[in-house]
Amino acid sequence: MKGYVMNLRKNKKMMYPFLITVVAAILMLMMVLLPYASANSEYKEILIKDSDAMYVRELGMTNSEAINISLLEFVKIYLETAKQDIQKEASIACIVIIVIFTVFALLTVFLSLIKKPIGIIVSDILALIAFKIIHFDFEDRGVIPSSSYNWGITNYLTYIIGIITIIGAVWMFIEEKKNKELAENESNTI
Repeated sequence: MKGYVMNLRKNKKMMYPFLITVVAAILMLMMVLLPYASANSEYKEILIKDSDAMYVRELGMTNSEAINISLLEFVKIYLETAKQDIQKEASIACIVIIVIFTVFALLTVFLSLIKKPIGIIVSDILALIAFKIIHFDFEDRGVIPSSSYNWGITNYLTYIIGIITIIGAVWMFIEEKKNKELAENESNTI
């Protein structure tokens, strides 16, 4: 009975860092779907006035859909530009780095679910580095910020969520160490 109560306490203490880490990791992955670029007020008005016109005909993207553009939509746009041999190398490089970010974010989710705090921290940091490279590339090429677009919510939330993920993973690591020490002390007293 005493062992059961101890296990219940251990699991309860691990629940909070586990939930924080899993939720933050899932939110990090969702950043691919949220607005990375948002039309500034002047350009937004232009897009809204002619909302049914095609922004990218090949993708079926209308002006109203181009008010906020996610990383996933940028991948689609860059795939189309690469097909048309328009800045093919830059387009492919953007696609690759966005995919790398997505893979590391997905890996962070997986490692969070199996409670591997060191792996979570490493994959989360690599996702943040990939995200910073995306940011640098877009800024360097003048894609964002530009006369038409500013940074979207994803640009800010990703860093906050990444830090929360790391905090949750460190907390999980500390709780695991405490649980191991408690189990060792328990086995020594028996």
